[in-house]
Amino acid sequence: MKYAIISDIHGNSHAFRAVLADAEKNGADAYLLLGDYASSFPWGNDVVNAMRELAATKRVTAIAGNGEGYFEGLRGQTDFSHEQFKPVYWSYLALSAENLDYLSTLPETAVVQDPDSNTKIHLNHDTPIFYRKNSPQIELFHPRNFRDLMRKKKFSHEEYLTQARDALLSRDDAMAEINALPDGVHLFGHNHLQFHTRFGENGNKLFINPGSCGEPLDFNPTASYTLLSLTANDAKNETAVEERRVQYDRRAAAEALAASEFTAYAPVWSNIMKKELETGIDHFGIFVRHIRETGLAMGVPENHSRPASPEVWNQAVKTWDTEKI
Repeated sequence: MKYAIISDIHGNSHAFRAVLADAEKNGADAYLLLGDYASSFPWGNDVVNAMRELAATKRVTAIAGNGEGYFEGLRGQTDFSHEQFKPVYWSYLALSAENLDYLSTLPETAVVQDPDSNTKIHLNHDTPIFYRKNSPQIELFHPRNFRDLMRKKKFSHEEYLTQARDALLSRDDAMAEINALPDGVHLFGHNHLQFHTRFGENGNKLFINPGSCGEPLDFNPTASYTLLSLTANDAKNETAVEERRVQYDRRAAAEALAASEFTAYAPVWSNIMKKELETGIDHFGIFVRHIRETGLAMGVPENHSRPASPEVWNQAVKTWDTEKI
């Protein structure tokens, strides 16, 4: 069976519909969706509508991402004045009740057993094995650090796959957790960086991150997803993984973004998302870093709770150079 693995659409229905068309053209039998469907760009309703339409005619397994968790936390709120979180709140308000309810039913994880190979496919939105949030980070799996490394010395995607695998192999803590996982395919998204590798005897643990469909951050602005083919004869063949990049009309998407109500509501964030749409480079995370550094310069403790105060936010916006990346 051939699976289209898609993650981190973030409300970019222009990219999502292009990816669905590409997957259909390339013979996808089933679709595995890894979360974060409706925030950042203003077309979340269209994304969720497309998901529901797809599920009516195809095999679809969808799980929730952290973005869907934010929506659940906002239920019942009628006022949200913090500029820092306006993209999430606008996206929440823009979703129809039916689409909100649909997203609320999605599980956090799932396991699919491939009928041809009997391989188990484990779906997660993110995984601490790769992101190491509470221990020294593996820089190549964090988009802000990825951006910094690419700016120092640009590397190809093939070099990235090798470097990221080597970084994991150098970490006993990460490898111990990888070795403890069951055999099969392990899917994850969240960091917007396309990746795949194998570990274990005979390559019996396959890890796939399809990257971000709607908001890629690997210096390639084309929509990202991955095809996985599993067969009864050769489920572990390396050629079974095909990383795909799909061209779509990003100029039309940028024009629609500029004309949207989202831009009127959150113009700072809209400008940042436009830059990401054009470049495939992490402007969002770098701006968040700028907010933190602005607060530190103003005497705000580094461990202060988010969101930033209006004073810090206003100063960060005033001093932000959108062209410096």
